[in-house]
Amino acid sequence: MRRELWHSLAPMLERRPALPRAARSLALCLLIPASGACGAHPPASAPEKQAPLALSAGTSPAPPPVLAASSPVVAAPAPTPAPTPAPTPVVAPASGGAGGLTPLSASQRATLLAGAEDTLTPTPIHYVKSNEVRHDVWFPYVRGKGGAYLGVGSDQNYTVAAAARSELMFLSDIDRSVVDLHRVYEVLIEASDTPELLLGRFEESAATASRALLETAFADLPEPERRRIVRLYGAARETVLIHLRHVIKRKQGELASTWLSDPAMYEHIRALFQADRVRAMGGDLTGANSLQTAAAAARELGVPFAVIYLSNAEEYFDYTKQFVANFEAFPIADGAVLLRTIYNKQWVHADQLWAYQVQPLADFKQRLGDRKNRSRNPMLRYADIEGVLNKETGTKGLSLVALPVVSP
Repeated sequence: MRRELWHSLAPMLERRPALPRAARSLALCLLIPASGACGAHPPASAPEKQAPLALSAGTSPAPPPVLAASSPVVAAPAPTPAPTPAPTPVVAPASGGAGGLTPLSASQRATLLAGAEDTLTPTPIHYVKSNEVRHDVWFPYVRGKGGAYLGVGSDQNYTVAAAARSELMFLSDIDRSVVDLHRVYEVLIEASDTPELLLGRFEESAATASRALLETAFADLPEPERRRIVRLYGAARETVLIHLRHVIKRKQGELASTWLSDPAMYEHIRALFQADRVRAMGGDLTGANSLQTAAAAARELGVPFAVIYLSNAEEYFDYTKQFVANFEAFPIADGAVLLRTIYNKQWVHADQLWAYQVQPLADFKQRLGDRKNRSRNPMLRYADIEGVLNKETGTKGLSLVALPVVSP
């Protein structure tokens, strides 16, 4: 376990308080539709406290160093022979499963919402936007994969899931305010035919009307929960507005590169929400509930995971037995990938802060079975020793693990 609490998304950290180990585990929250039209929101599995609301722009974090591009390679010590991990099962979409974007049936929706979640850790600062801006370097590796998507963080997930044409979304954060923001997004996205209309709902002139939409959508929720979500909209509105003004204009060359700058990507995300194919719940990547719940739902619905996005979360915890068990539980599609970002000045960055990496999910799961890969850093070091860590991909700031280069 690293010395930092993951207060929200790792790409948006800029502080590292010293807390007991139990408080330092990275949490996962899986996205749940919030409006009454999109189905019920199951209650949290355990009580949670609400920290004082304080928003952060999420500038550069300073996590501990990871494997440096120029670091000398140190030969691995000879490990004690261990059983070869069983091959990672690759699951094809089940016949008659919940693939596609048609609305889920009542029973399918119940399956999506079933299962326990982990308790959220109160967070004093709420990171409602990402400072990662080059998710487009992943597009050739996720494009059209479909299947289920699981990711940590705020709206950057919409860009990646839209590029993948995901069919189910599980989105996450340890911070209840970030989870609630996804619920706000759901209501306002469903009410907005275009990215421009959505952006307008965060303008000060539209604040009263937007609050009315939220009040109506959450009318059946307990009063404290409804009040908390509507209050979050008011507290986050200006920060989110400034952020989305950048997102809607973001392009690489002449090509739109975000869920708001590309109308087709926006429409895909909107369709996912409208079809009740999104879930959110508090949880912990190293916890016993949330990932197991997501895995069980995807398996029962016949939609294996095709994309998992961890941002730079792995910098803040070890690969515990529970974390390994959580990933072992995931049904995965053929060609499924894991996406991560790396903050280290000795790695080539695709933007001002981040190196971006892709790894086959099957390869990651197999490496988790070897306990010498006790965390991300040694896992990457051993991959480098094996000659399967490629930092010369032809795309600035993009590296690959055990994966061939794909043309843009």
